[in-house]
Amino acid sequence: MRPKLSELLVNINRNIDLLSRAKDWKALRRDWEDIQKVTEKPGDIWNDPPAAAKLQKRSARLLNEMETYEKLTKKAMEVKELTTQEENDQDLFEEISSDAYSLDHELRNFTLTSLMNEDADQNGCIIQITPGAGGVDSGDWADMLFRMYEKWGAKSGFQVRTLDYVSDEVAGCKSASLKIDGDYAYGWSKHESGIHRLVRISPFDAQGRRHTSFASVVVLPSVDDDTDDRATMDIHSSDLKIDTFRSSGAGGQHVNVTASAVRITHIPTKIVVQCQNERSQHSNKSTAMEMLRARLYDKMLKERNAAKHDMYSALPKNSWGSQIRSYILYPYQLIKDLRTGYEISNVDSVLNNGELDEYVDYQDKKFQNL
Repeated sequence: MRPKLSELLVNINRNIDLLSRAKDWKALRRDWEDIQKVTEKPGDIWNDPPAAAKLQKRSARLLNEMETYEKLTKKAMEVKELTTQEENDQDLFEEISSDAYSLDHELRNFTLTSLMNEDADQNGCIIQITPGAGGVDSGDWADMLFRMYEKWGAKSGFQVRTLDYVSDEVAGCKSASLKIDGDYAYGWSKHESGIHRLVRISPFDAQGRRHTSFASVVVLPSVDDDTDDRATMDIHSSDLKIDTFRSSGAGGQHVNVTASAVRITHIPTKIVVQCQNERSQHSNKSTAMEMLRARLYDKMLKERNAAKHDMYSALPKNSWGSQIRSYILYPYQLIKDLRTGYEISNVDSVLNNGELDEYVDYQDKKFQNL
């Protein structure tokens, strides 16, 4: 149901105010102009293609931010002016309401990304899902979460690909990882890290009893070629222990035939990653290294942001009393985020259609009182 025009105008004014304070827009324009001066004349920058590409990407991002800010603030002024003229014209009122509704959605998303000022918020992300307490149901629950994030990523306009998926012998998976590429994918999804709890009538219980199962979700920032800290994250081969083994779980004829699965241990940090999703050992090793870089980058951010430990703290125990969100399918239907108190009863739209925006908008709940 669309909010009233008066409510939309309040939201629009609030977000315009937040936007004006979120960033120094004049300073952003000066930064963009400085980059233009560097790139418009021949010099050392063009002798370093990676640095030049990184600078051009930053220039494009700054320009897009500034143009979007100017476009939205202009539209907000136009809507405000029209509301003083609509009087008793019902057609004009409907048109203004429709424009305000669209503007409110655009402004909310842009305001939230403008408020994402943590390191790596602009990056893509890797989402890792692991079953917890709950037996067979937890493996099935982990698979349900995996599909949910797949659909959310696609609906949000991001590029989504499976990094690793280890099927369970009975149902669901033993572990699953997917990568979501796109601007601010990590910023949008980082608060999904935590324990997710499911309550339902188990399809694996012959007596039709209610079961509770858990799965952990870990969201890591991906390390792209232009990530500022990439140069400081050199991984030395002498620090790696690489094991190969035969893939396990359900699969085609290739599974359990060749030792294509790869497990990499980073000796200094004792971080372990593995991949067995691809058919070749080379592909699995490449994916495992990508996951390792993400884990090491996440570790670097934790150490750098020690004062913000609540955001980067270790996950709690994957069982009772630790969940961040509950998904209840029986005896009633409800999804409740235990951090924000936000809840909805349309569980199908979330689990089966990936309609997660109200939950990944966790930032919005944080900034409502600013």
